[in-house]
Amino acid sequence: MSAIENTAGKFLKDLPFFKGLAEPDLESFVTSARIREYRRQEQMLRQGDSADRLFVVLSGWVKLSRQTGEGDEAVVALFTRGDVFAEAAIFNGTVYPYTAEAAEDARIIEIPAKVLKEKAGKNPEILRRVMETMSREIRNQQMNNEHIALMSSAQRVGCLLLRLSSNMLGAGGTFTFPYDKSLAAAQLGMKPETFSRSLAQLKDAQVESKGTEVKVESFCALAQFCCRNCTAETGDCPGTRWAQKMAAIPARSAGKVARAQA
Repeated sequence: MSAIENTAGKFLKDLPFFKGLAEPDLESFVTSARIREYRRQEQMLRQGDSADRLFVVLSGWVKLSRQTGEGDEAVVALFTRGDVFAEAAIFNGTVYPYTAEAAEDARIIEIPAKVLKEKAGKNPEILRRVMETMSREIRNQQMNNEHIALMSSAQRVGCLLLRLSSNMLGAGGTFTFPYDKSLAAAQLGMKPETFSRSLAQLKDAQVESKGTEVKVESFCALAQFCCRNCTAETGDCPGTRWAQKMAAIPARSAGKVARAQA
């Protein structure tokens, strides 16, 4: 087995999309895959290109965007390690409906579309997983629309911070913003200045920001501030675990506990 196949195999077999597949199917994906490195702002596909590959993010961040007739860019999604994308384009059409570029330096596992289609045609479980991934993307878009309608700009920024820090342990912590804040603003449908003002407004929710560094004193306090106008359930958003923790605390104690250690 080559070094590329070894790296791809170890990584893919633990992802929900590939985990538990029959060994011959997984082997087909691994042996046909290639790993490519993209520098920041380098495009891996353009809107309108033939949908010939499935993409799995091995490291870094990838931005999906669409361009209007007037040349304006709309950010569709941001993906990072473990995310799979382009399956809808492969099965629903012949071209990619967006442009994908590296938001930061990224390593991508690329699997030929013909291999995915061939295996999905023979194994209904693979097709089920494709449909599940597409359904999750639709739910995410619905949740984004809900946030725009029901949440303030500061709450939406706080929600993003909870998602970016979802793998951190402890009651609070400090992390480095993983990509340019102007891109985060575009992701949330805001102007950069609106994003900056909203981030500053999170001081009351025990959040401080300096440059690319973000310090969250209490994840519970931040969840209490930004999750109250959201209907997300467990599995829809990693921030729900903090919102649920706050909900389990009696109201008279919530403020005290939000400022204390978890």
